[in-house]
Amino acid sequence: MKHFTHLFFIISFFISTTAVFGQCIEITAETEELYCPGEEITLTATSGFENYSWYYNFSNSNEGGQLLMESGSDNFITISASEWAVAYIYVEVDDANCTEPSPTVVWDSWVFGNIAISHEFNTIICPGDSSLIENAFNGPVNFQWYKDFEPIDGATTSSYWVTEPGTYTLQASYPQCPDFWLNSGIGPTFEFYNVQIPVINFEMVDDEPRLFITTGVDVQWYLDGEAIEGADSPIHIPTESGIYTVSAIDQNGCTVISAGYNYNVVSSNDTIQKVKFEVFPNPFQAEINIVSDINHTNGFIRIFDLTGKQVGSQRIMNNATQTTMNLNDLNKGIYLLEMIFDNGDKEVIKLIKSN
Repeated sequence: MKHFTHLFFIISFFISTTAVFGQCIEITAETEELYCPGEEITLTATSGFENYSWYYNFSNSNEGGQLLMESGSDNFITISASEWAVAYIYVEVDDANCTEPSPTVVWDSWVFGNIAISHEFNTIICPGDSSLIENAFNGPVNFQWYKDFEPIDGATTSSYWVTEPGTYTLQASYPQCPDFWLNSGIGPTFEFYNVQIPVINFEMVDDEPRLFITTGVDVQWYLDGEAIEGADSPIHIPTESGIYTVSAIDQNGCTVISAGYNYNVVSSNDTIQKVKFEVFPNPFQAEINIVSDINHTNGFIRIFDLTGKQVGSQRIMNNATQTTMNLNDLNKGIYLLEMIFDNGDKEVIKLIKSN
């Protein structure tokens, strides 16, 4: 549904002939027929009289007007088109040669009301989405959009797509007075929902790797940017190495996408070979002990965080069946330990650092 802020209107007024005559007094107006708001207009009366008194009326009468300028010797008056639209001006002279008012003069002036912005009623939108705001009515030909009262570079057409939170206003001008700019006033103000982005977690369940999220509905998993067919559950079992992401709809109805999770298949022939392999304590605080059987004593240990980043490594040599590894520098959390033995066997287990 569209919503409008402010309205506009255009009014033009008539100008009389360039000069008007009384029996002895004449007023001559500038030759321009149309005036824009802010412009000044000079009216000139016949010279040579001692006293000139200028008046205005809101009807076409040269009697009973409101005094505009006190009696004096100046035979001209300068007035603003913005202030005196629809005013009938006349002058009275008073000296020994002539005492009379002139016929009235009225001039043509454009008067514009404020313009309007058309926009969707709902001004709270999802990050990544956009909302169209437009000049509401025909007429203006020049436009400049503002965000938080600062001009938006290049936003000079009758519409604008909002992609950032803020208060939006519009200035515009009409072809009749292109240098006279009108402002739409305050608003509308757009906000963006504070969305809950899903976080991909990793766990081993019955020696099977799993990626999972805990928030959002209408889930879709991706591998290296390509949608995985049928992968629409909060839990996904990865079978290939690559960057996994997931999209979901949050509590505000916004579609949100997780950060990438770098998963590596950690076995030869795409399977994990089972070996006799133990790590303790687990959960741990500072150190872990790695124990293996006599057939798996030489190898290489790598530690990964849940983003796939390697955060530690150590070589096992000299047929050692037990190795101690210091992991005191790691933060509290969940990690993966990958053991690659020299005979080609591999195994991955989940580590938990408790403090």
